[in-house]
Amino acid sequence: MAQFKALVLACALSLVANWRLVGELIVSNNWQLFPEEVVADTFRLTTTIQNLDDWNKWKFRSGAYLRFYYADGSASHNCYIKVIDVPTVYELPVPHDLREQGYVIRTPQCIRASRYLPFTTEQNFAQWNLKIEALI
Repeated sequence: MAQFKALVLACALSLVANWRLVGELIVSNNWQLFPEEVVADTFRLTTTIQNLDDWNKWKFRSGAYLRFYYADGSASHNCYIKVIDVPTVYELPVPHDLREQGYVIRTPQCIRASRYLPFTTEQNFAQWNLKIEALI
């Protein structure tokens, strides 16, 4: 039910919202910074599998953890991202205490999430992309 509500919200926002591309990365076993900083609380995340045979037959599947890095050196809690067929809207606000201190600019980071880590190399996972867009 929650996924349905997110889909409905994503469809509605797609029609009336302005989305700014933050970046798109191939998810890996290491933390990666997205190329753009953001000042937003609402994001549209799109996951794209690069090779369906690898995903469905030959290699390990994975999800990802998304977090935000702040100028004071802190990072948000990890948010688990599942690979799904439709773009999904996430509400990921800046924590209240950081907002009060003026830390509203942040940089998204992602890393692969799998029960097979850290014992499985990059080549044994099916590759997929994570695209982030911010609502402006």
